[in-house]
Amino acid sequence: MFKKAVSVQTTRPLSGKDVKALRRSIQLQYDLEEDALAQLLPAKAEIALLKLSNRATAYTANAGSPLFFDPSGRGELLVPTVYALWLCPELLPPIYTYSEVSPKVLGGADLFLQGWIVPDGGLGQFASGDLRCVCIPQSPFPFAVGTLEVGSADVAKTGLKGKGLKLLHCYTDQLWGLGDKSVPDPGFTPQRIFPQVSTGDAPTAAADSQAEAASSGAAGAAAGSLEAPAPPVPESQDQLLEYCLLAGLRRVPPTELPCLTSDFYSKYMLPAKPAGANVDVKKSSYKKLSKLLTTFEKKGVLSQKVIHKQDNLNAVNASHALLTSFVEREGASPGASASGGAENGAVTGAENRVVTGGAASSGSAAPKISVTAAYRVPASLRPVFGAAASVDADREALHGEADARAALAGYATREGLAAGGGRLRLDRLLAGALYNKLEPEKEGAVVDEADAAARLLGKLTQFQRIVRRTPQGPLEVVQRGSVKAIQVSMQDRQGGRKHITRIVHVESFAIDPDELGGMLQRKFQTSCSVTKLPGKAETGKEVALQGNLLHEAGKVLAAEYGVPLEFIDVKTKK
Repeated sequence: MFKKAVSVQTTRPLSGKDVKALRRSIQLQYDLEEDALAQLLPAKAEIALLKLSNRATAYTANAGSPLFFDPSGRGELLVPTVYALWLCPELLPPIYTYSEVSPKVLGGADLFLQGWIVPDGGLGQFASGDLRCVCIPQSPFPFAVGTLEVGSADVAKTGLKGKGLKLLHCYTDQLWGLGDKSVPDPGFTPQRIFPQVSTGDAPTAAADSQAEAASSGAAGAAAGSLEAPAPPVPESQDQLLEYCLLAGLRRVPPTELPCLTSDFYSKYMLPAKPAGANVDVKKSSYKKLSKLLTTFEKKGVLSQKVIHKQDNLNAVNASHALLTSFVEREGASPGASASGGAENGAVTGAENRVVTGGAASSGSAAPKISVTAAYRVPASLRPVFGAAASVDADREALHGEADARAALAGYATREGLAAGGGRLRLDRLLAGALYNKLEPEKEGAVVDEADAAARLLGKLTQFQRIVRRTPQGPLEVVQRGSVKAIQVSMQDRQGGRKHITRIVHVESFAIDPDELGGMLQRKFQTSCSVTKLPGKAETGKEVALQGNLLHEAGKVLAAEYGVPLEFIDVKTKK
């Protein structure tokens, strides 16, 4: 609730009576000992009440950083800030998540149950509405606080799926920016929380400067879009191996699966290691690669399969929170990029799906969008594509145009159909699949290979692969058929005295409607609503803005998000 610009409207010192009531409320709510309470609110400190522009209230001691806040401003709930939690971490029970997931939370997203780490002793008992702080296992300092949206009984029934913690406040947000902008450890960076770097209480000067840079840009940009300092190389072999595994899973093209686990380790994991790091499975607690893979298989990140008595990496769950939030570090060997396999090879096909890729290349100023055709192979033509479309392979896989032409050439070679000079001889399969009965080309006829390839593409189910490169990494959408253009329309109301600008189908280009609505609302200082489109078949949302922003919205989509102009349909309707 503090990601948008927040200002202090009034500041009022509390009377001695109000201070005693505040101290008593905090002590009872959090069951604090007197010494712990004194650490937060010293007995003779001057306590001030801050009324904020979003109706919340906050409390400071001796004109310092905010220590507690009331989200509603009506005295219903006192929530500790990250500053208070750094002074007294035992204020709230923690929810643990992965370092790779922290960028999502720092960007203002709620923490879904899929991103929770279950400790050895379990999650314990809790109820919907309970306050919890959020940490990573390698650091004792919380970086966010929120309320639970489910109880332990619900989790026991349905598992770790769906809504988990509703975010109220986090490091780098506007409430944090009202304080001294310190950080408890250099592992706290604007984009991500890394394992603890030092145990000192005072943050380093470098960390302070990073925090200040995050604060200065928070009003106009999400924390994830700021330039990140170079993260430290993990010190333990376990952390290093887990990093290389996730990076390797992001790099391996779906067309290479299944592959031997030993090949995956040498081709994709080792090249992903950070510069200057040494990887040795035997020096980790896993001891063997198979144990590492099995651990992450249990988390649902990957699946394995034994083929000819050899262990193979069979599939990668690209939608898992560990992979969608993973940010690859600079300095790793080039190897195969996460986006390279998706653009040049086949990807697992799913209509209207979104997949996040690896880190974007450094120095990219604005997001760029590329649109390329992709094809799914029907059962009748699987023999032409060989192993890539066999019964054992992923039938939903998509192939590029170059893959289809190469598959036809390979089939002609395998079946002895190559006639030389860019021509091939039709067998029964090709003649029946590519030519109709009224055409003269029959089995045994020699045809131009380029013409046959064009006909082959026409017989495949066509999809469109849209890749949008962002500072956090490439985002990919796959749609069946043609690209659905973004529609920007303006509607007159009250005889032309009032206008509403509507934007739909932004999901086609991996643009989050809620994120777009918030950005346009801030940019044009207007009211905005984001609602689900009507109709059972519709899955998208509509962004509605007050005012005539017809052409301005189109310009933002082109300039800020890189949407090609031919895919922005601007229309006016009375």
